[in-house]
Amino acid sequence: MELTRSSLCSLLLEEGEEDLAVLIARADLPEILDSERHAPALAALGLDEDELRALLPAVSGDPHARGSSSDEERAQLKRTISDRWAHLVDLWTGVRDAHA
Repeated sequence: MELTRSSLCSLLLEEGEEDLAVLIARADLPEILDSERHAPALAALGLDEDELRALLPAVSGDPHARGSSSDEERAQLKRTISDRWAHLVDLWTGVRDAHA
């Protein structure tokens, strides 16, 4: 099944999986993912095949369709992921402690 990386990240953010959403958003993966072909790469990032299969019904639909999400939704997702990525980098480099 094909799905967009942004829809997968958006769903992960809704589920509270912010770190995983950021890792997938920043990974060297195409925007259109194939659930079977890209499963090993997603598993390496922390999303195993069972978890991916459980999420697939929520992100089903035509990933090639225009307007699947509004410009505002895409912009909000980009801001959220960028903010979370910056926070993770700060944590990893010791700029902020984990409780900040």
